[in-house]
Amino acid sequence: MVRKYRNTQVRQKQIITSARRLIFKYGSEHVTVRRIARDIGISEGALYRHFKSKRDILSLLVDDVEANWLSDIEEGKTGETSPLKVLQNIAHSHISLVEQRRGITFQVVAEIISLGDKRLNEKIDGAIRRYTEKIKALLADGVRAGEISESISLDAVATLFFSMTQGLVTIWVLTGYSFDLLNRYGDVWQIFCRAIVKD
Repeated sequence: MVRKYRNTQVRQKQIITSARRLIFKYGSEHVTVRRIARDIGISEGALYRHFKSKRDILSLLVDDVEANWLSDIEEGKTGETSPLKVLQNIAHSHISLVEQRRGITFQVVAEIISLGDKRLNEKIDGAIRRYTEKIKALLADGVRAGEISESISLDAVATLFFSMTQGLVTIWVLTGYSFDLLNRYGDVWQIFCRAIVKD
């Protein structure tokens, strides 16, 4: 039973990886169950044992994206007591991983949204809300620690934190990776900090 569960986990990971790769290559509207099955070398029937539909695959992909975002937050907290430094670590981790993956995570989110599937869009919205709530909690810690201005709107700044990464990565992808993402984000981060730090 344990081995079967592990095999299922491995297969699901292969399917998620394939879906990411194919969305990046072809766009979400051209990603089919048949194409995913062919990409990982199994039959459509075998793939349907794990997922009932393409929507189920994309739904699990959203779960995977959210898990990665939240993992970056937890890793950013490691060994740090300064909330502002934790936020910087999270931002750096996001951008480093985005650069390694050529922006695939953010492109996957944009592609799924473009499908116009109400349930998937609600799921992505929920993932972003949970993410920004965690960022908002860190900002509140920063206010209590005297690092971040108490006059800012925590909701607005948490949204800005997410949006500056999403926006910058979108521009980077659309311009064919034409600039150094980490350097550009460093400049954006400095502006962000000046706007929120306590005088």
